[in-house]
Amino acid sequence: MSGEINANNNPESIERKQERRIVSFDNYTDICNRNNDGSRRLGILSEYSYQEIIEDPNTRYINFDGFQVPALINIGHGSAMGYDVKKCTEYAKNLSDDVFFLAVPVHELNNDEKNQLASLLLNKKCALYFSDHNNDESNVLAEVMTHFDIKYTEKQLIDSRAAEGDEQASLCLYSCFAEQTEDRGERKKLRLRDVVKRYKEYSEEQRKKISKSDRGVETILVMGDEISPEQFDEIWDLYNNRFDYLGEGHPISMQDSKEDFLRLLTSENTLFAASYDSEENKQQKLVCFTYFIDNMDELYWLNGDYLEKQFTNSSGGEKYITNIFTPGLVSSGRGNNFALLPIGLFAKVADEAGLSTCVLYENTNLSKKYVPSIVDNTMSDSCIYTTLKPSEMIDEVMYRLWSISD
Repeated sequence: MSGEINANNNPESIERKQERRIVSFDNYTDICNRNNDGSRRLGILSEYSYQEIIEDPNTRYINFDGFQVPALINIGHGSAMGYDVKKCTEYAKNLSDDVFFLAVPVHELNNDEKNQLASLLLNKKCALYFSDHNNDESNVLAEVMTHFDIKYTEKQLIDSRAAEGDEQASLCLYSCFAEQTEDRGERKKLRLRDVVKRYKEYSEEQRKKISKSDRGVETILVMGDEISPEQFDEIWDLYNNRFDYLGEGHPISMQDSKEDFLRLLTSENTLFAASYDSEENKQQKLVCFTYFIDNMDELYWLNGDYLEKQFTNSSGGEKYITNIFTPGLVSSGRGNNFALLPIGLFAKVADEAGLSTCVLYENTNLSKKYVPSIVDNTMSDSCIYTTLKPSEMIDEVMYRLWSISD
C-alpha cells in the first residue's frame, strides 16, 4: 500500500498530514471493500467527504500497514456514509454528547488493529453507530469489548410499524425478474432508451389511452438527459419536500443530495416516469414519480463487485437480461394509489418493447412490508408478454447503536 492523500495549501496542514501519513482515499476504499460480501459499499462514500473528515481534529485513527486510517468519526460527518445526522443525534442524545460512527470494517482487522480500536474506546463514554452484515461487526466488536472489559449496551433502533421480526433498522436489496416469453421470437438485450423509443412510437391517441388514468392524471416516460432545468426544479421540490426518511428509529437517509440526485436523474442511463395532475387551474402539476437506471456503475452507494457477481447475465446466464435499479418512488400525497401509475406505465411499455429485466431495489425494514407487493402486483397487471418471478430479498444490512460506558 502506498500514497498519502493530497493536502490543501495550508503549510501546517501539509506538515501535519505528512507526519501522520494518512492513507489516500483510494487505498482507504480498498481497505474497506476488498472483501466486502454485502450489497452496500462500506466506508466513506466520497473523496470530498473524506477530505473534510481528515481535516476534523476529532477524527480518530488506527495504524494500518504504516498509514493512519480514519476509524471513529464524529456524527456531524454522518452523511459521508449515509447517516441522517439530525436523527442520529436525536437517537443518541441520552447516551452521550460524543457520538461517532465506525468507518472501518472491524471484522477485517487483525488483532493489533483491533487493539488500537479498543484503545480509542477504553475509558471513554460515547455512542457508536455501525452497519452490521450477517452480524459480522456486532460479533467481533462484542469480542473486543469483552476482552478489554469495555462496557457497552445496545439501544434498539426500531420501528413498531414494521412487520413482526423486522422492527430493527435495516436496508434490504430485492430483485424481481420479468423475462420475455419464448413465443415472442428472438429475445434481445434492450436498454431503457429502447423503452422510451417504443413509447414515442405510439400515436397520440394510443399514448393518451395508456398514459391517462380515469382520474385525469397523465403519466409520461422520458429519458433523464431530456429533462429540462425547469422540470428538474419541480422534481427536486417534490423530492426534497415529500421524501419519506424511512420512518422511526432508522439512522440512514436514502435521500440523495441535490448534486447526486441531479447526476442520477439526468443521466443518459436513466428513465424518468412521472404522473401529472392537470385538474387544478388547468396547470399540470407533478404528483408522483419514479426513475430507473440501467448502469450499475452510477449507484455510488452500492457494492459494484457484489452486483456483478450476483447479477451478471442473471436468470440462468441469459445474456438478454438487463439489470435495472430503481431508487424508489416519490408522491405528493394528493390522492390515492398514484404510485401505481408511473410503475404501471413503465412496466406496460417495457413489456411491449421486449425488455427482459432483473429489477433491483432497496427496502427499509418498514417498506419491505408493502413495497414488494406493490411492485409485483403492478407488474403482473401491466405485463402480458413476460414471465414474472416475484420479488425476493437477496441481502440485508442492519444498523446498530451502542452505548459505550467509561
